[in-house]
Amino acid sequence: MLNGAQTDIIRNWRLANIYLRDIEELPEIVRPNKVVAVGHRGTQKLAPENTLRAHEVAYALGARAIEFDVRCTKDGHFVVIHDRRVDRTTTGRGLVKDMTLSEIRDLDAGLKKGIQFAGERVPTLREALRNVRGRFVVDIDFKGGPRNSAEILHEVLEQEWSESDPLLTIFARPFHFGMLKPLCPKYALRPHYFSSSRTQALADKLPLEIMCLRRRSFSARAAAAIRQARLHLFCNVMGRDDNARGFVSAIRSGALFIQTDHLDRLTRFLSLRNLLETRPLGRNYAPIHI
Repeated sequence: MLNGAQTDIIRNWRLANIYLRDIEELPEIVRPNKVVAVGHRGTQKLAPENTLRAHEVAYALGARAIEFDVRCTKDGHFVVIHDRRVDRTTTGRGLVKDMTLSEIRDLDAGLKKGIQFAGERVPTLREALRNVRGRFVVDIDFKGGPRNSAEILHEVLEQEWSESDPLLTIFARPFHFGMLKPLCPKYALRPHYFSSSRTQALADKLPLEIMCLRRRSFSARAAAAIRQARLHLFCNVMGRDDNARGFVSAIRSGALFIQTDHLDRLTRFLSLRNLLETRPLGRNYAPIHI
């Protein structure tokens, strides 16, 4: 006898198959045996985003990859925060780049999510890496910083992340590629997909290993272009398709990573189908035996 949650998942799976009749399943795409669930900003649904508490909740839910955003303070420290301003997620006001680390540390990053999270702080990149080390693949979303950002990041990563630790990727926007290129190939730069021709050109020019496909750019052909360029597929499903429809299309397209704002949905969905990767991946994209 199925319980309510299982019945709901099966119903969503059937609906997803109906929705996906217009999405071509390409025979040349080889799907990974397991899929890594990626917690977007940790899990902003169930904890204050981009905090150590969010990372712990994400791990408990079954995520084995974590995405967090970094920005640089006035005095040259990278902290984990999404917005240019601290106003939305903390008790402070102002631009991150105009504040010192000491000023950032004084802010409460949990209270706006709920009184039960009061006292949660904006972590530094160092603190976040130390907290998740050995447990997660890390995806750093570089939001911006000074011209010597690659140098600052390199110093932090060299001290806090070793070659035996899980894979670490850095989301690089086109206008940051030149700045962050010195970090590659020791750390994997992860660009967004824009077109089939550009994907192949980037793969030929740079030592790329992984590429992200956003929902607004999603198609089976776009996914095929990424895989045919011998790149691992990292699918974002956040938005209106952060559900069975998005999960199924990402799986069919050969995604190794699926990033979501609904980790509880995704990990349950994957677990029911024996698709959830329960170990972090190493630098070679293979599971690490802990």
